[in-house]
Amino acid sequence: MKIAHFPNNLPNNAVEVYPQLVDAIQATDSLVENDLDADAALIWSVLWYGKMSANKRVWDHYRAQNKPVIVIEVGGLIRNTTWKLGINGINRDADFAIPDIVGNERAKKLGIELKPWKREGEYILICGQHGHSEQWRNMPDMDTYYKDMIKSIRDHSLHPIVVRSHPRFREGLHWQHDENFYKRMDVTWNIPKHIQQTYDSFDLEHMLKHTYYTVSHSSNAGLTSIINGVPANVSASSLAYDMRSKPPLIHYPEREEWLNRLCYVEYFADEISDQWQRLRAKL
Repeated sequence: MKIAHFPNNLPNNAVEVYPQLVDAIQATDSLVENDLDADAALIWSVLWYGKMSANKRVWDHYRAQNKPVIVIEVGGLIRNTTWKLGINGINRDADFAIPDIVGNERAKKLGIELKPWKREGEYILICGQHGHSEQWRNMPDMDTYYKDMIKSIRDHSLHPIVVRSHPRFREGLHWQHDENFYKRMDVTWNIPKHIQQTYDSFDLEHMLKHTYYTVSHSSNAGLTSIINGVPANVSASSLAYDMRSKPPLIHYPEREEWLNRLCYVEYFADEISDQWQRLRAKL
């Protein structure tokens, strides 16, 4: 099988895992650079922004021919330490070749533990997403999305609302927002704070200590929320979808099996060759 990759379209943190993946693919198949006529393509993420903007042309070209696109991206369980490798998308839209039967061995290896469900909180937290992601296709502009979510919440709750934009897709910087609307709705804006000595981790877990439930589309915020015991309202593209709550009904489901399967989505860099073998069998 001939697989095309596009090494000029990588983010800086790719150095942590991409060489291992290249070695794994070259051990089983032909890996070529910048080729639009291969059997499959390998790209980093589906965020069409910065260095990765050029990957959209690759994605569109291969998917239009019904050829598979292998997508690698940073994980959400241990950010910049674990990595996702799937076929034809990310999050719940992708095929990660998860085994039919899984146990808790990976959760133990990753050191992921579920915190008890929280049944109260000071506010409802809406977490945004990057508007240039393929995951945001067919979605409204960000200002409209937040307004719609806030109106929906106000139909059933008087809880204070906090809006937390994606740290690299901020209100007033990357898109314009109707400030008067948010003032009338008594909405507070939160600016994500970068955690020192990390590549791009932010302080969401601190916010969750005070959150009644979260709202997000398909980002890692939904996963982090559920793992930390905070109910989450998410879309069908989120890996937290099976655990979702749809307010005003808040659910507190059993999460162990969900977590066990989730931990088969992310891998350490030295495990990425094993994940490649699982995916390869599906190509």
